[in-house]
Amino acid sequence: MKKALIALALLLMLLPAAAWGEGEPAYYHIVDETGAYITHYTGTPETGDEYIAHDNRHYVITRVEESVHTAWAQDKGVYKMPDIRWLQDDSRAVAAMKRAVALYCTHSDESYEPSDGDSSVTPRGGIYDVAEKLKGSLEAQGITVYYNNATHLPHDSAAYRRSRATAEGLVKKGVDAVFDVHRDGIPDPDQYNITINGEKASMVRLLVGRSNQNSASNREFAAEIKAVADKMYPELVRDIYIGKGSYNQDLSPHAVLLEFGTHTVTKERAEQAAEYMASVIQKTLYGGVTGAAGGEDRSAGRSGRGAWTGVASVLGVVIVGAAVFALASTGGMRPALEKLKGGVNEMTGGLLNRKNKK
Repeated sequence: MKKALIALALLLMLLPAAAWGEGEPAYYHIVDETGAYITHYTGTPETGDEYIAHDNRHYVITRVEESVHTAWAQDKGVYKMPDIRWLQDDSRAVAAMKRAVALYCTHSDESYEPSDGDSSVTPRGGIYDVAEKLKGSLEAQGITVYYNNATHLPHDSAAYRRSRATAEGLVKKGVDAVFDVHRDGIPDPDQYNITINGEKASMVRLLVGRSNQNSASNREFAAEIKAVADKMYPELVRDIYIGKGSYNQDLSPHAVLLEFGTHTVTKERAEQAAEYMASVIQKTLYGGVTGAAGGEDRSAGRSGRGAWTGVASVLGVVIVGAAVFALASTGGMRPALEKLKGGVNEMTGGLLNRKNKK
């Protein structure tokens, strides 16, 4: 009887590995402290990883059991999302001499089984088609896109080390954000399949690394992307996962890994999602204006107000400093005021006297 129980225990430990199959990406169930399901994650979660769900519930991984491919997470309440009230009136609209982002694909073989025939196609998988769609859609929004379609095979733990040179080259071009384009490995397509505006699309998962100096700013950037997407296309962004890795995101404060669907959704759904995501990225980075000319027109008022605010601040500092000097040199309030008035009159070219004479 004892031998039978031991054999049964060993079998149960081996079942998860058999279920995922040799060569298939390992995925984990993430549950809360009561055992209630939260989400799936492709890869191995680490204690301390964080997860922001579609409804903005915030979880922190507290325990991982590799033998059963399960991670337990503590519910930390609702994550405080960025204030995006500017989205209502496009007050973020900015003029920029160069509105540019960068795209690349670390996992070159990632593909979509229903469309590409396999989940892994070398040397370039279907993920490059999704990246091309994102590129074209961003360019249609008036954004310059630096896209490097280099391959970084094989799909192993060293892929990010190989793609780092690609990312470094793109960052040197002076871009506002860097996006590494991927797809997920969750087997169930229904976890990603959605319909937006009558079009079949896939959800998008955002990944941020917590092991680099830009983690806080990248997390804020990802949260802002989600907040904007939730207003524009409420189902588009599935969630945000903050993992232990770096993902080369130390190279930019605006770096996010985008997972367009999973290997069991159609590539066409992922491409449709890329079109929607381009609009979200444009809004998040530059406000509601597309094209350089439009940006200049919409932001001219804000630029003018900003310039006058700066002048007023400098002038105020100068006047306060002059008042202190006048008081110290004259020894009295009235003489100090007279001296200050004379000094200000000289600085303004007699403007105060002209106003008094009117």
